[in-house]
Amino acid sequence: MIYIVCIFVIFGLYFWKGYSRSKHEPPPLPNGLPILGHAHLLFGGGLRLWEAVKTISHACCKAGDVTTISLGPIKCYVLTDPDDCMTVANSCLEKGFLYDFAKPWLGEGLLTAPLKKWKYHRKLLNTAFNQQVLDGFQDVFNIQSRLLLEQFSVEEGKGLFDHEKYIMRNSLETIFLTATGVDLRADKTLNTKYVTITDRVLRSVVHRIQNIWCYKDFIWNMSSTKKQQDKDIEFLHNVSNMIVEQRKKTYHSNPTKISGKNVKSFSDLFLDLEGSNGESAFSNQDVKDQVNTLIVAGYDTIATNLVITLLLIGSHKEVQDKIYKELEEVFGQSDRDVEKQDLPRLTYLEAVVKESLRLYPIAPVINRLIDKDLKLKNYTLYSGKNCLLLIYGVHRHPVWGEDANDFKPERWLNPETLPKNSNSFMAFSLGRRNCIGKVYAMMWLKTIISHILRKYLVTGDHKKILLKFDFLIKPHSGHNIAIEKRKKI
Repeated sequence: MIYIVCIFVIFGLYFWKGYSRSKHEPPPLPNGLPILGHAHLLFGGGLRLWEAVKTISHACCKAGDVTTISLGPIKCYVLTDPDDCMTVANSCLEKGFLYDFAKPWLGEGLLTAPLKKWKYHRKLLNTAFNQQVLDGFQDVFNIQSRLLLEQFSVEEGKGLFDHEKYIMRNSLETIFLTATGVDLRADKTLNTKYVTITDRVLRSVVHRIQNIWCYKDFIWNMSSTKKQQDKDIEFLHNVSNMIVEQRKKTYHSNPTKISGKNVKSFSDLFLDLEGSNGESAFSNQDVKDQVNTLIVAGYDTIATNLVITLLLIGSHKEVQDKIYKELEEVFGQSDRDVEKQDLPRLTYLEAVVKESLRLYPIAPVINRLIDKDLKLKNYTLYSGKNCLLLIYGVHRHPVWGEDANDFKPERWLNPETLPKNSNSFMAFSLGRRNCIGKVYAMMWLKTIISHILRKYLVTGDHKKILLKFDFLIKPHSGHNIAIEKRKKI
């Protein structure tokens, strides 16, 4: 009899705990299905997944900025409140399960590393991303900008063209030079193949995210997508392994040269870093993981933002005129290189880039593991669950005003027109585990756009663009622009 009583007590406590928790947890998003939960929203290709991000973001905002979705058996909290997002970002630094799907490719670089390793590596890598190091890349940015202008020149006056293909190739060359010291400009075949295979691996990661039965390794390992992914990752790893091994042998005696100047790439700096014991702070595998992460997190994100930003500029003549006026104030009629002291003066151009990133954040979702019970403003998040911070939803939140969906770079020039809450802009993530490359990205974007707009008048129509979500957002169609050579006075 006593055993029966004990069993009832245990079950009673279990259900009471669940009921007690449910009173404080965020409410579920409506329209979930039996067994699948909300996973049906993810089914389809990258276009469908991007629509799901927007749909869930809008629904979360309407539900009070905090809700819960279920991806099959996995419950995920979903947030669009800026303060609550910052609370999670600073309190729960462990990445969520979705990043595990990229680990076969990226290993344990900064994007995917477990918390303990991330803390150690981030502290060391901050020295590699200091302003003095970044200033050393300014020549690379100028040379690559001029190379892109040469490639654009064949499209002058010919109407709409796909600028993405030129920008992706140019961006990959730039990130290889700065991240590894390797010059891809002479090997167009490798460049093209690397871009193609990177896109395919990103799509395979998204395929796994969209198909919840693939969350189980034994099912995923039997799929044809996994087999193709293995081959593609092997190629990408072979490239990075070859580069790192070559640099290890030669970087002391043969530094990278850009325009006749010695420039240390990030991989050189990684190899220079020492731990507390005086030995190298990074193992061979650590260096390779960081290089792989830098390449994909660098070229793809910055290139996509440049593609979208040029389209937005080409769609808003008044914005383009203001940028050009600012460029004339800084450079006059000269086509000289952009120098480091020029960059802080390009305030309106920076506002344009930020506004582009606000409307179209390249990484629109962050996934964190809730590793402790966490009290938000109105709800409690419980340990062991995953949490999705919807950057897209935060960036179009009512805190941005009634014109939150409009492209208005001017909002960045007046503190009165920005949200009082600085957490409302999350394009480079937020909190302690934010993007280490945000200054690098802004330097590169301001430099290359300055070169393009001093030479060309850009036109386009952003209303025609269709986006897809392939781990990062990317243009699907309607993103083409036209260029005309500016007439100098």
